[in-house]
Amino acid sequence: MVEAEWRPDAGLCVPVLDERDSLATLLDEIAGRLAGGDYTVCVIDDGSTDGTKEFVRGYGARNKRVVLIERKRQGSGCRRGGATRAGLEWLLANTRHRVIVDFDADGSNMASELAGGIRRVACLGADVAIASKYAPGSQVLERPLGRRLGSRAYNLLLRLLMDPAIRDYSNSYRFYSREAAELLLRYPAGYESPVYLVEMLAIWLAHGLKVVELPTVYGSRRGGASKVVPTDFARGLFGALAVGLAYRSGRYR
Repeated sequence: MVEAEWRPDAGLCVPVLDERDSLATLLDEIAGRLAGGDYTVCVIDDGSTDGTKEFVRGYGARNKRVVLIERKRQGSGCRRGGATRAGLEWLLANTRHRVIVDFDADGSNMASELAGGIRRVACLGADVAIASKYAPGSQVLERPLGRRLGSRAYNLLLRLLMDPAIRDYSNSYRFYSREAAELLLRYPAGYESPVYLVEMLAIWLAHGLKVVELPTVYGSRRGGASKVVPTDFARGLFGALAVGLAYRSGRYR
Protein backbone atom coordinates (compact mmCIF):
# COMPACT_ATOMS: atom_id res chain seq x y z
CA MET A 1 0.00 0.00 0.00
CA VAL A 2 1.35 3.41 -0.97
CA GLU A 3 2.04 5.56 2.10
CA ALA A 4 -0.05 8.49 0.85
CA GLU A 5 -3.09 6.23 0.35
CA TRP A 6 -3.23 4.86 3.87
CA ARG A 7 -6.08 5.95 6.14
CA PRO A 8 -6.81 4.68 9.67
CA ASP A 9 -9.44 1.95 9.89
CA ALA A 10 -10.23 0.85 13.43
CA GLY A 11 -12.82 0.12 16.07
CA LEU A 12 -12.06 1.53 19.52
CA CYS A 13 -13.16 -0.07 22.81
CA VAL A 14 -13.43 2.66 25.45
CA PRO A 15 -14.63 1.36 28.85
CA VAL A 16 -16.01 4.06 31.17
CA LEU A 17 -17.39 4.46 34.66
CA ASP A 18 -18.19 8.00 35.79
CA GLU A 19 -15.89 9.61 33.21
CA ARG A 20 -18.16 12.51 32.23
CA ASP A 21 -15.48 15.10 32.97
CA SER A 22 -12.95 13.68 30.53
CA LEU A 23 -15.10 12.29 27.70
CA ALA A 24 -15.82 15.49 25.78
CA THR A 25 -12.14 16.24 25.33
CA LEU A 26 -11.28 12.63 24.64
CA LEU A 27 -13.90 12.07 21.92
CA ASP A 28 -12.97 15.34 20.23
CA GLU A 29 -9.30 14.33 20.28
CA ILE A 30 -10.06 10.94 18.75
CA ALA A 31 -12.14 12.56 16.01
CA GLY A 32 -9.32 14.97 15.24
CA ARG A 33 -6.61 12.31 15.18
CA LEU A 34 -8.59 9.88 13.00
CA ALA A 35 -10.12 12.47 10.68
CA GLY A 36 -10.31 11.13 7.15
CA GLY A 37 -10.26 7.53 8.36
CA ASP A 38 -12.95 4.94 8.99
CA TYR A 39 -13.48 4.39 12.70
CA THR A 40 -16.04 3.54 15.36
CA VAL A 41 -15.76 4.45 19.03
CA CYS A 42 -17.58 1.89 21.18
CA VAL A 43 -18.05 3.37 24.66
CA ILE A 44 -18.83 0.64 27.20
CA ASP A 45 -20.47 2.02 30.34
CA ASP A 46 -20.36 -0.06 33.52
CA GLY A 47 -23.08 1.75 35.43
CA SER A 48 -22.13 5.43 35.57
CA THR A 49 -24.19 7.76 37.74
CA ASP A 50 -22.55 11.10 36.85
CA GLY A 51 -24.23 11.72 33.49
CA THR A 52 -21.69 9.82 31.41
CA LYS A 53 -24.31 7.72 29.61
CA GLU A 54 -26.46 10.72 28.80
CA PHE A 55 -23.48 12.62 27.47
CA VAL A 56 -22.39 9.74 25.20
CA ARG A 57 -25.91 9.35 23.82
CA GLY A 58 -25.99 13.05 22.97
CA TYR A 59 -22.55 12.95 21.41
CA GLY A 60 -23.50 9.89 19.39
CA ALA A 61 -26.59 11.64 18.07
CA ARG A 62 -24.27 14.26 16.57
CA ASN A 63 -21.49 11.87 15.56
CA LYS A 64 -22.69 8.47 14.39
CA ARG A 65 -19.20 7.03 14.79
CA VAL A 66 -19.73 6.98 18.57
CA VAL A 67 -21.94 4.25 20.07
CA LEU A 68 -22.85 3.38 23.65
CA ILE A 69 -23.07 -0.07 25.24
CA GLU A 70 -24.56 -0.20 28.73
CA ARG A 71 -23.59 -2.93 31.18
CA LYS A 72 -25.01 -3.48 34.62
CA ARG A 73 -22.53 -3.01 37.43
CA GLN A 74 -21.44 -6.40 38.75
CA GLY A 75 -19.75 -6.20 42.15
CA SER A 76 -17.06 -3.85 43.37
CA GLY A 77 -13.70 -2.96 41.91
CA CYS A 78 -12.48 -2.48 38.38
CA ARG A 79 -14.34 -4.49 35.70
CA ARG A 80 -12.06 -3.42 32.87
CA GLY A 81 -11.73 -6.91 31.46
CA GLY A 82 -15.44 -7.52 31.08
CA ALA A 83 -15.94 -4.15 29.43
CA THR A 84 -13.13 -4.84 26.97
CA ARG A 85 -14.66 -8.18 26.05
CA ALA A 86 -18.11 -6.63 25.55
CA GLY A 87 -16.67 -3.93 23.32
CA LEU A 88 -14.70 -6.22 21.06
CA GLU A 89 -17.68 -8.58 20.73
CA TRP A 90 -19.85 -5.67 19.62
CA LEU A 91 -17.26 -4.35 17.17
CA LEU A 92 -16.73 -7.75 15.55
CA ALA A 93 -20.48 -8.30 15.20
CA ASN A 94 -21.38 -4.83 13.95
CA THR A 95 -18.40 -3.45 12.02
CA ARG A 96 -15.83 -4.60 9.47
CA HIS A 97 -12.84 -2.78 10.96
CA ARG A 98 -9.52 -4.54 10.46
CA VAL A 99 -7.92 -3.23 13.67
CA ILE A 100 -9.31 -3.10 17.22
CA VAL A 101 -7.97 -0.62 19.79
CA ASP A 102 -8.37 -0.76 23.57
CA PHE A 103 -8.30 2.78 24.94
CA ASP A 104 -8.78 4.21 28.45
CA ALA A 105 -10.91 7.30 28.98
CA ASP A 106 -9.13 8.69 32.05
CA GLY A 107 -6.33 10.53 30.26
CA SER A 108 -3.63 7.88 30.63
CA ASN A 109 -3.69 7.01 26.90
CA MET A 110 -2.68 9.52 24.25
CA ALA A 111 -4.94 10.01 21.22
CA SER A 112 -1.86 11.34 19.41
CA GLU A 113 -0.54 7.76 19.32
CA LEU A 114 -3.63 6.24 17.69
CA ALA A 115 -2.69 6.48 14.03
CA GLY A 116 0.81 5.10 14.58
CA GLY A 117 -0.45 2.11 16.54
CA ILE A 118 -3.19 1.33 14.04
CA ARG A 119 -0.70 1.54 11.18
CA ARG A 120 1.73 -0.79 12.97
CA VAL A 121 -0.91 -3.53 12.85
CA ALA A 122 -2.61 -2.64 9.56
CA CYS A 123 0.51 -2.20 7.43
CA LEU A 124 3.69 -3.24 9.20
CA GLY A 125 3.18 -6.88 10.08
CA ALA A 126 2.28 -6.93 13.78
CA ASP A 127 -0.71 -8.91 15.01
CA VAL A 128 -0.70 -7.04 18.33
CA ALA A 129 0.98 -3.77 19.34
CA ILE A 130 1.14 -2.76 23.01
CA ALA A 131 1.67 0.87 23.96
CA SER A 132 4.24 -0.18 26.55
CA LYS A 133 5.18 1.84 29.62
CA TYR A 134 8.54 0.05 29.61
CA ALA A 135 9.56 0.32 25.97
CA PRO A 136 12.62 2.50 25.32
CA GLY A 137 11.54 6.13 25.00
CA SER A 138 8.33 5.77 27.05
CA GLN A 139 7.33 8.19 29.80
CA VAL A 140 5.18 7.60 32.88
CA LEU A 141 3.70 10.81 34.28
CA GLU A 142 2.54 11.58 37.82
CA ARG A 143 2.22 8.02 39.08
CA PRO A 144 3.02 7.35 42.76
CA LEU A 145 6.19 5.40 43.51
CA GLY A 146 4.16 2.59 45.09
CA ARG A 147 2.10 2.14 41.91
CA ARG A 148 5.25 2.10 39.80
CA LEU A 149 6.98 -0.48 41.96
CA GLY A 150 3.86 -2.65 42.07
CA SER A 151 3.57 -2.52 38.30
CA ARG A 152 7.21 -3.48 37.88
CA ALA A 153 6.83 -6.47 40.19
CA TYR A 154 3.59 -7.57 38.51
CA ASN A 155 5.17 -7.48 35.08
CA LEU A 156 8.33 -9.21 36.27
CA LEU A 157 6.21 -12.11 37.51
CA LEU A 158 4.49 -12.39 34.15
CA ARG A 159 7.76 -12.15 32.23
CA LEU A 160 9.05 -15.10 34.26
CA LEU A 161 5.90 -17.14 33.64
CA MET A 162 5.27 -16.18 30.03
CA ASP A 163 7.39 -14.40 27.41
CA PRO A 164 10.34 -12.47 28.88
CA ALA A 165 10.62 -10.39 25.72
CA ILE A 166 7.38 -8.56 26.57
CA ARG A 167 7.93 -5.82 29.14
CA ASP A 168 4.37 -4.61 29.76
CA TYR A 169 1.57 -7.12 30.29
CA SER A 170 -0.64 -4.70 32.21
CA ASN A 171 -1.11 -1.64 30.01
CA SER A 172 -4.55 -1.68 28.41
CA TYR A 173 -3.63 0.58 25.47
CA ARG A 174 -3.39 -2.01 22.70
CA PHE A 175 -3.89 -2.40 18.98
CA TYR A 176 -4.69 -5.78 17.45
CA SER A 177 -5.90 -7.27 14.21
CA ARG A 178 -9.42 -8.46 13.59
CA GLU A 179 -8.06 -12.01 13.40
CA ALA A 180 -6.45 -11.61 16.84
CA ALA A 181 -9.77 -10.41 18.23
CA GLU A 182 -11.63 -13.33 16.68
CA LEU A 183 -9.13 -15.71 18.26
CA LEU A 184 -9.99 -14.33 21.69
CA LEU A 185 -13.67 -15.19 21.21
CA ARG A 186 -12.78 -18.85 20.82
CA TYR A 187 -12.06 -18.87 24.56
CA PRO A 188 -14.54 -17.95 27.30
CA ALA A 189 -13.30 -14.98 29.30
CA GLY A 190 -11.97 -16.15 32.64
CA TYR A 191 -12.01 -12.72 34.30
CA GLU A 192 -14.13 -9.58 34.48
CA SER A 193 -11.23 -7.76 36.15
CA PRO A 194 -8.12 -6.32 34.46
CA VAL A 195 -6.60 -9.80 34.69
CA TYR A 196 -8.41 -10.42 31.40
CA LEU A 197 -5.79 -8.18 29.77
CA VAL A 198 -3.17 -10.77 30.77
CA GLU A 199 -5.37 -13.61 29.55
CA MET A 200 -5.65 -11.93 26.16
CA LEU A 201 -1.87 -11.91 25.84
CA ALA A 202 -1.65 -15.53 27.00
CA ILE A 203 -3.97 -16.58 24.18
CA TRP A 204 -2.10 -14.58 21.56
CA LEU A 205 1.32 -15.79 22.66
CA ALA A 206 0.18 -19.40 22.86
CA HIS A 207 -0.89 -19.21 19.22
CA GLY A 208 2.33 -17.61 18.02
CA LEU A 209 0.98 -14.19 17.12
CA LYS A 210 3.51 -11.43 16.57
CA VAL A 211 3.36 -9.06 19.55
CA VAL A 212 5.39 -5.84 19.52
CA GLU A 213 5.72 -2.96 21.97
CA LEU A 214 5.59 0.71 21.10
CA PRO A 215 6.88 3.64 23.17
CA THR A 216 4.11 5.60 24.83
CA VAL A 217 3.41 8.48 27.16
CA TYR A 218 1.40 7.11 30.07
CA GLY A 219 -0.44 10.22 31.15
CA SER A 220 -1.99 11.53 34.34
CA ARG A 221 -5.69 11.24 35.15
CA ARG A 222 -7.82 14.09 33.77
CA GLY A 223 -10.57 13.82 36.35
CA GLY A 224 -12.63 11.46 38.46
CA ALA A 225 -11.22 8.73 40.65
CA SER A 226 -9.55 5.41 39.97
CA LYS A 227 -11.96 2.46 39.83
CA VAL A 228 -9.38 0.17 41.41
CA VAL A 229 -10.10 -0.82 45.03
CA PRO A 230 -7.55 -2.37 47.45
CA THR A 231 -8.83 -5.91 46.93
CA ASP A 232 -8.15 -5.55 43.18
CA PHE A 233 -4.43 -5.72 43.84
CA ALA A 234 -4.66 -9.11 45.54
CA ARG A 235 -7.09 -10.39 42.91
CA GLY A 236 -4.79 -9.12 40.19
CA LEU A 237 -1.74 -10.84 41.63
CA PHE A 238 -3.41 -14.20 42.12
CA GLY A 239 -5.19 -13.92 38.78
CA ALA A 240 -1.97 -13.14 36.94
CA LEU A 241 -0.29 -16.10 38.63
CA ALA A 242 -3.17 -18.37 37.59
CA VAL A 243 -3.05 -17.18 33.97
CA GLY A 244 0.73 -17.49 33.82
CA LEU A 245 0.63 -21.07 35.11
CA ALA A 246 -2.22 -21.93 32.74
CA TYR A 247 -0.14 -20.56 29.87
CA ARG A 248 2.84 -22.69 30.88
CA SER A 249 0.62 -25.76 31.09
CA GLY A 250 -0.61 -25.24 27.52
CA ARG A 251 -4.22 -24.50 28.38
CA TYR A 252 -4.49 -21.71 25.80
CA ARG A 253 -3.14 -23.68 22.88
